Amino acid sequence: MVKVEISNQAFKLSEKSHSNTTQRNYASDWRKFEVFCLKEYKSDPLKADDIDSAYAMTINYIRGLHEDQGLIQLKGKSEKQNPKNTKNPYSSKPYRASTIKRIAASIISTYRINGFGFDRKNPSHEILSKTLRSIIGADKGIESGQAKRLLKKDIKRIIKQMDNDNKGNDDITIIRDKALILVGFYSFCRRSEILGIKKEHIIFKKNSAVIKIPFSKTDQTGEGRWVYIPKKNDKYCAYKAIKKWLEVSQPPDGRFIFYKINKSKRVEYDTVRSSDLTYINLTPANFVLMLKKRAKAAGFSEEDCDKISGHSLRIGAITEARMQNVPIHEIQNQSGHKTTQMIDQYTQISDIEEANAADKI
Repeated sequence: MVKVEISNQAFKLSEKSHSNTTQRNYASDWRKFEVFCLKEYKSDPLKADDIDSAYAMTINYIRGLHEDQGLIQLKGKSEKQNPKNTKNPYSSKPYRASTIKRIAASIISTYRINGFGFDRKNPSHEILSKTLRSIIGADKGIESGQAKRLLKKDIKRIIKQMDNDNKGNDDITIIRDKALILVGFYSFCRRSEILGIKKEHIIFKKNSAVIKIPFSKTDQTGEGRWVYIPKKNDKYCAYKAIKKWLEVSQPPDGRFIFYKINKSKRVEYDTVRSSDLTYINLTPANFVLMLKKRAKAAGFSEEDCDKISGHSLRIGAITEARMQNVPIHEIQNQSGHKTTQMIDQYTQISDIEEANAADKI
């Protein structure tokens, strides 16, 4: 029997199947891992003496992300310290288990592309797997129990506060954030899907809009799907919010529509990433920090703000729809879920919390 190994070229080709957001996350994760290795071992991780050394670097880094406050300070930074992050109350929070799993996948993927044989049969791989399982077990209550569901009443509370803060109706940051929140809620989309919207993906009709989601976590072949945005006669209208954002921001053709806004209140459309010369749109981390900031301003508790994640709008909208007895197949059409399993999981905990026999005895 001839032993055949997957070539580095094949690994590199497989990496292109990841979404743009995933590829950017992987690149960012690897840069931070490089900083750690240069600091701790005075060595580039790709210059490890052997596969066991590469595993050891990876395991120590993963463990540190979960336990070591010194490593947590790397969160949101690469080679340079970012003074902005020190002002944010959420920037020093420990990494969630799901993020650590992604970071491990990023590191393993990069090692494999560069010829390191990360193999499940290697005893060190089992140690890495056990480390990840222990982190997931320790954080299970946070991971699944749960991201804060932002229901319709929560969205109204946040938007009302934003409107109060925007008396002149001309604060471009509030206009952007309002569009992000309302489109995120009414589209039932994942965070990465919202941030991947381009101007040409949106079709405005008289009483609604439709948005093309060309790529998603569960649609790696890029078949795409359309989501529906209703036009409502109130100040919580996603249709009006995204239309106003486009009018104010004037995004260039072919580019994403959601970007950072600088201190001069200018949209940073032309900020370019030095590593691959791509334009930098709003990141998933920026999105979550924005959501936490808006919730805190609206008077949400510190505990609730801590539980807000990139999934809070999506699971909140799905839970709201189930509470309003929307047929599950209609929810699937909007959310893109292939099965009802995750929808049931999202709403099961809400059902238990809303109507529980223990409260009645």
